[in-house]
Amino acid sequence: MRNRIALLLVAVSVWLAAPSAFFHFELLRSTPANKAALTTPPARLQLWFSQLPAAGVSHLTLTTGQKDVAVSKTVIVTKDKSMYVDPVAPLAPGPYVIHWRGAGDDGHVQSGEIAFSVAAR
Repeated sequence: MRNRIALLLVAVSVWLAAPSAFFHFELLRSTPANKAALTTPPARLQLWFSQLPAAGVSHLTLTTGQKDVAVSKTVIVTKDKSMYVDPVAPLAPGPYVIHWRGAGDDGHVQSGEIAFSVAAR
């Protein structure tokens, strides 16, 4: 019984010491937030992740309805494990979806969407 408890304690200690080895790349937060209703168009769309987004795999795009919206090239920010794009022109009122794709240390590619809207002034 003592050996099993000791083995369990060792396993938990290893798991806590190296969490990035056990967790996939995942979205932590975004600006704008999912389902946000904005009164002014955002100048930047930024997403923060649990691991540094890998260059060449990680990117953001923006759509409204079935149309692509022009945004700058995706920029990866090393110091805070984020990536962002800036809309090329101010966003018109309406619904938008940020589409993200990325991979971190573990190499597993993840993707998702963040919906938000800009209200008419």
